[in-house]
Amino acid sequence: MYPYKKSKLYLLFSLLLIPSGISAQDESENPVSPDLKSIEERLEQTKEEIFTLFNQEKFAEIADKYCHEEITCIWHDGTSSTGRQGVVDFFANIKSFIDVMTVAPITTDRAVFENGKFVVSVGDLGDTYVMASGQELELKSKWMATLTYENDRWQLISFATLTNAFDNQVIDGFVLMRTIYAGGIGLLAGILLPIVLRRKKKTD
Repeated sequence: MYPYKKSKLYLLFSLLLIPSGISAQDESENPVSPDLKSIEERLEQTKEEIFTLFNQEKFAEIADKYCHEEITCIWHDGTSSTGRQGVVDFFANIKSFIDVMTVAPITTDRAVFENGKFVVSVGDLGDTYVMASGQELELKSKWMATLTYENDRWQLISFATLTNAFDNQVIDGFVLMRTIYAGGIGLLAGILLPIVLRRKKKTD
Protein backbone atom coordinates (compact mmCIF):
# COMPACT_ATOMS: atom_id res chain seq x y z
CA MET A 1 0.00 0.00 0.00
CA TYR A 2 1.29 3.43 -0.90
CA PRO A 3 2.34 5.73 1.94
CA TYR A 4 -0.20 8.42 1.04
CA LYS A 5 -3.03 5.84 1.14
CA LYS A 6 -1.92 4.72 4.61
CA SER A 7 -2.01 8.34 5.74
CA LYS A 8 -5.57 8.73 4.47
CA LEU A 9 -6.67 5.60 6.31
CA TYR A 10 -5.09 6.78 9.57
CA LEU A 11 -6.81 10.15 9.17
CA LEU A 12 -10.16 8.47 8.53
CA PHE A 13 -9.87 6.26 11.62
CA SER A 14 -8.89 9.29 13.70
CA LEU A 15 -11.93 11.24 12.57
CA LEU A 16 -14.22 8.32 13.36
CA LEU A 17 -12.80 7.88 16.85
CA ILE A 18 -12.79 11.53 17.92
CA PRO A 19 -16.58 11.95 18.38
CA SER A 20 -16.78 8.72 20.36
CA GLY A 21 -14.02 9.85 22.70
CA ILE A 22 -15.60 13.25 23.24
CA SER A 23 -19.01 11.72 23.91
CA ALA A 24 -17.60 9.34 26.52
CA GLN A 25 -15.74 12.19 28.21
CA ASP A 26 -18.86 14.37 28.32
CA GLU A 27 -20.89 11.57 29.91
CA SER A 28 -18.29 11.03 32.62
CA GLU A 29 -18.00 14.73 33.40
CA ASN A 30 -21.78 15.32 33.42
CA PRO A 31 -23.48 12.53 35.37
CA VAL A 32 -27.17 11.99 34.88
CA SER A 33 -29.15 14.28 37.19
CA PRO A 34 -31.42 12.58 39.72
CA ASP A 35 -35.13 12.31 39.11
CA LEU A 36 -36.10 15.22 41.35
CA LYS A 37 -39.81 14.65 40.93
CA SER A 38 -39.47 11.04 42.09
CA ILE A 39 -37.33 12.12 45.05
CA GLU A 40 -39.87 14.75 46.10
CA GLU A 41 -42.72 12.26 45.87
CA ARG A 42 -40.89 9.77 48.10
CA LEU A 43 -40.00 12.53 50.55
CA GLU A 44 -43.61 13.70 50.77
CA GLN A 45 -44.71 10.14 51.41
CA THR A 46 -42.07 9.76 54.14
CA LYS A 47 -43.14 13.05 55.74
CA GLU A 48 -46.78 11.96 55.78
CA GLU A 49 -45.88 8.62 57.35
CA ILE A 50 -43.74 10.24 60.06
CA PHE A 51 -46.24 12.89 61.10
CA THR A 52 -49.18 10.49 60.95
CA LEU A 53 -47.35 8.34 63.49
CA PHE A 54 -46.60 11.51 65.48
CA ASN A 55 -50.29 12.40 65.73
CA GLN A 56 -50.91 8.84 66.89
CA GLU A 57 -48.16 9.32 69.51
CA LYS A 58 -46.19 6.35 68.19
CA PHE A 59 -42.84 7.96 68.94
CA ALA A 60 -40.88 4.72 69.37
CA GLU A 61 -42.01 3.58 65.91
CA ILE A 62 -40.87 6.88 64.40
CA ALA A 63 -37.47 6.47 66.04
CA ASP A 64 -37.04 2.88 64.87
CA LYS A 65 -38.24 3.29 61.29
CA TYR A 66 -37.35 6.83 60.29
CA CYS A 67 -34.51 8.06 62.51
CA HIS A 68 -30.84 7.42 61.84
CA GLU A 69 -29.10 5.79 64.78
CA GLU A 70 -27.04 8.97 65.29
CA ILE A 71 -29.85 11.50 64.77
CA THR A 72 -29.45 14.90 66.46
CA CYS A 73 -32.48 17.01 67.41
CA ILE A 74 -33.09 20.50 68.79
CA TRP A 75 -36.49 21.08 70.39
CA HIS A 76 -38.83 23.98 71.21
CA ASP A 77 -37.59 24.27 74.78
CA GLY A 78 -33.95 24.71 73.74
CA THR A 79 -32.93 21.19 74.72
CA SER A 80 -31.28 18.71 72.38
CA SER A 81 -31.20 14.95 72.07
CA THR A 82 -29.10 12.42 70.19
CA GLY A 83 -29.84 8.93 69.02
CA ARG A 84 -33.14 7.11 68.68
CA GLN A 85 -33.54 6.61 72.41
CA GLY A 86 -33.00 10.32 72.94
CA VAL A 87 -36.00 11.04 70.72
CA VAL A 88 -38.19 8.59 72.64
CA ASP A 89 -37.06 9.97 76.01
CA PHE A 90 -37.82 13.56 75.00
CA PHE A 91 -41.42 12.81 74.11
CA ALA A 92 -41.89 10.68 77.20
CA ASN A 93 -40.81 13.70 79.25
CA ILE A 94 -43.07 16.30 77.65
CA LYS A 95 -46.07 13.97 77.76
CA SER A 96 -46.02 14.47 81.52
CA PHE A 97 -47.48 17.98 81.06
CA ILE A 98 -48.94 17.86 77.51
CA ASP A 99 -52.03 15.72 76.96
CA VAL A 100 -52.43 16.00 73.18
CA MET A 101 -50.03 17.07 70.40
CA THR A 102 -51.15 17.37 66.78
CA VAL A 103 -49.34 18.67 63.71
CA ALA A 104 -50.33 19.45 60.11
CA PRO A 105 -46.96 20.16 58.48
CA ILE A 106 -46.26 21.59 55.06
CA THR A 107 -42.93 21.82 53.23
CA THR A 108 -42.02 25.33 52.06
CA ASP A 109 -38.46 24.75 50.79
CA ARG A 110 -36.33 21.75 49.90
CA ALA A 111 -32.72 21.32 48.69
CA VAL A 112 -31.27 18.12 47.22
CA PHE A 113 -27.53 17.40 47.52
CA GLU A 114 -25.13 14.85 46.01
CA ASN A 115 -27.55 13.57 43.39
CA GLY A 116 -30.24 12.79 45.93
CA LYS A 117 -28.18 11.28 48.72
CA PHE A 118 -28.95 14.12 51.16
CA VAL A 119 -31.97 16.41 51.40
CA VAL A 120 -32.70 19.44 53.59
CA SER A 121 -36.37 20.36 54.02
CA VAL A 122 -37.97 23.25 55.93
CA GLY A 123 -41.58 24.18 56.50
CA ASP A 124 -44.44 25.12 58.81
CA LEU A 125 -45.29 22.62 61.53
CA GLY A 126 -48.93 23.58 62.13
CA ASP A 127 -48.67 22.42 65.73
CA THR A 128 -51.32 22.62 68.44
CA TYR A 129 -51.09 21.37 72.02
CA VAL A 130 -53.58 20.60 74.75
CA MET A 131 -51.86 21.02 78.09
CA ALA A 132 -52.55 18.91 81.17
CA SER A 133 -54.31 21.98 82.59
CA GLY A 134 -56.78 21.88 79.69
CA GLN A 135 -55.36 24.96 77.96
CA GLU A 136 -55.05 24.67 74.17
CA LEU A 137 -52.09 26.34 72.46
CA GLU A 138 -51.24 26.98 68.82
CA LEU A 139 -47.54 27.74 68.41
CA LYS A 140 -47.16 28.13 64.60
CA SER A 141 -43.69 26.58 64.74
CA LYS A 142 -41.17 26.08 61.94
CA TRP A 143 -39.33 22.82 61.31
CA MET A 144 -36.16 21.78 59.51
CA ALA A 145 -35.06 18.24 58.71
CA THR A 146 -31.99 16.71 57.09
CA LEU A 147 -32.48 13.26 55.59
CA THR A 148 -30.20 10.71 53.98
CA TYR A 149 -31.14 7.81 51.73
CA GLU A 150 -29.86 4.57 53.26
CA ASN A 151 -31.06 0.96 53.14
CA ASP A 152 -33.68 1.82 50.49
CA ARG A 153 -35.43 4.43 52.64
CA TRP A 154 -35.17 8.02 53.83
CA GLN A 155 -33.86 8.49 57.38
CA LEU A 156 -33.72 11.60 59.53
CA ILE A 157 -30.20 12.54 60.57
CA SER A 158 -31.20 15.88 62.12
CA PHE A 159 -34.42 17.61 63.09
CA ALA A 160 -35.11 21.02 64.62
CA THR A 161 -38.17 23.03 65.60
CA LEU A 162 -38.35 26.77 66.19
CA THR A 163 -41.08 28.96 67.68
CA ASN A 164 -41.43 32.74 67.44
CA ALA A 165 -40.67 34.03 70.93
CA PHE A 166 -42.34 37.38 70.16
CA ASP A 167 -45.69 35.83 69.17
CA ASN A 168 -46.02 32.85 71.44
CA GLN A 169 -49.05 31.81 73.48
CA VAL A 170 -46.93 29.94 76.01
CA ILE A 171 -44.80 33.00 76.75
CA ASP A 172 -47.86 35.27 76.71
CA GLY A 173 -49.57 32.97 79.19
CA PHE A 174 -46.50 32.91 81.41
CA VAL A 175 -46.26 36.72 81.38
CA LEU A 176 -49.97 37.00 82.19
CA MET A 177 -49.68 34.57 85.11
CA ARG A 178 -46.62 36.41 86.40
CA THR A 179 -48.51 39.71 86.18
CA ILE A 180 -51.49 38.26 88.02
CA TYR A 181 -49.19 36.75 90.64
CA ALA A 182 -47.32 40.02 91.15
CA GLY A 183 -50.58 41.97 91.27
CA GLY A 184 -52.00 39.56 93.83
CA ILE A 185 -48.96 39.95 96.04
CA GLY A 186 -49.18 43.74 95.74
CA LEU A 187 -52.88 43.72 96.61
CA LEU A 188 -52.31 41.43 99.58
CA ALA A 189 -49.48 43.63 100.81
CA GLY A 190 -51.69 46.71 100.43
CA ILE A 191 -54.35 45.13 102.64
CA LEU A 192 -52.08 43.64 105.29
CA LEU A 193 -49.64 46.52 105.69
CA PRO A 194 -52.18 49.04 107.13
CA ILE A 195 -53.44 46.36 109.53
CA VAL A 196 -49.92 45.67 110.77
CA LEU A 197 -49.21 49.40 111.15
CA ARG A 198 -52.43 49.96 113.15
CA ARG A 199 -51.56 47.12 115.50
CA LYS A 200 -48.11 48.54 115.96
CA LYS A 201 -49.53 51.95 116.89
CA LYS A 202 -51.86 50.38 119.47
CA THR A 203 -49.00 48.54 121.14
CA ASP A 204 -46.95 51.74 121.22
